[in-house]
Amino acid sequence: MNSWSGSGRRPRIMASSLSLPQNTITDILSRLPVKSLTRFKSVSKNWADLTSAPAFIAAHLRRSSTDPSLLIRRYHSQSGWDYGIWLITNPTLSYATQLLRIPLEESLPLFPKIVGSVDGLVCLDISPCYASDFAMWNPGTKQIKRLPLPLITSSRDNPIWMVFHGFGFDSFNNDYKLVRIVSFRGNDASPFLRVEVYSLREAVWKEIEERFELALLCGGQDGVVVDGSLNWAAIGLQGFADRKVVITFDMGREVFKTIPLPPVTRYGNVKVVSYMGLLAVAVYPLVFAANGNNMNRFEFWVQSDCEDGMKRWSNMVVVENFSKSLVPVGTWGDRELVFKHVGVRDRENQSSLFLFDPVDHTTKRLPVDFVDICFQGFSYVESLVSVS
Repeated sequence: MNSWSGSGRRPRIMASSLSLPQNTITDILSRLPVKSLTRFKSVSKNWADLTSAPAFIAAHLRRSSTDPSLLIRRYHSQSGWDYGIWLITNPTLSYATQLLRIPLEESLPLFPKIVGSVDGLVCLDISPCYASDFAMWNPGTKQIKRLPLPLITSSRDNPIWMVFHGFGFDSFNNDYKLVRIVSFRGNDASPFLRVEVYSLREAVWKEIEERFELALLCGGQDGVVVDGSLNWAAIGLQGFADRKVVITFDMGREVFKTIPLPPVTRYGNVKVVSYMGLLAVAVYPLVFAANGNNMNRFEFWVQSDCEDGMKRWSNMVVVENFSKSLVPVGTWGDRELVFKHVGVRDRENQSSLFLFDPVDHTTKRLPVDFVDICFQGFSYVESLVSVS
């Protein structure tokens, strides 16, 4: 109801007539982009408190998760130039690209590597070697936090050989975890492993006992999140020589186990991916093979539950005469495979990106070309999840 504060003056509207139910306000705000919500925090204390509440952050994340973007780290490994992290929104529609700036104050000897992208948090490896320095970054809120240094280090008497890592969400403990697997060269020329886990909630590293059978994790592949576990492709050693497996780490129980791979050719590369919430592997030709035993086919296998309660691999896609210049680099939206195509133009490596749907076998070329030879690809969603 309108009331007058004096003759000839504008009517003063009662505040109650403009107010909306709290549920309606929450629903409206949860549909807005992070950039708008960040501005609103400085306008209204009530809205700042609302958008910082765990329930609101979770509701906003559920909505944004239905519209993932594609996060691409590109670099030229031979020259070290022309690198960057690009965000591609609406990859299958009217795409837009944005070069992201990492808000680190200090200069770095190398451009950061992406360990993983989960719920709007991007874990970065900012170390020059041995994955020994990390930062947690939310590109939406522009927050970044340097993590404590890992416990396991290299020494003259016990030098590190290789390091593998992965980043994911532990739904059982409501925690984000970074896993670091450090391989040392043993006295008998076989590697031995030490494993440590960083908890974002507790903000500490702790070393755990590894229990998977002796294997060599395949280089160049970070852990892939599937249903609460991190997964790496691996090759067996000693008694398991030439046997390819998946090493999986249950982030809730913090235990390892080994999953046999489907009967794929021993001469192919294996890329572990997540597909529709299930563990999947893409098998594709080796780019180089000294013995000449190359495969020229692409296979895509998915592991699912059967009626007897067992998990089994099923073959979804087989493409004969598959080009060696097509390399799977990840998935977008947990539904489409991201492929890199390497061609030659003007004596330089020219890379293009493709999306491939394993169900209907459709292919879409993304109109993004880079004069690079290396890519990392991740799904990314905007969120208000704090780096702390």
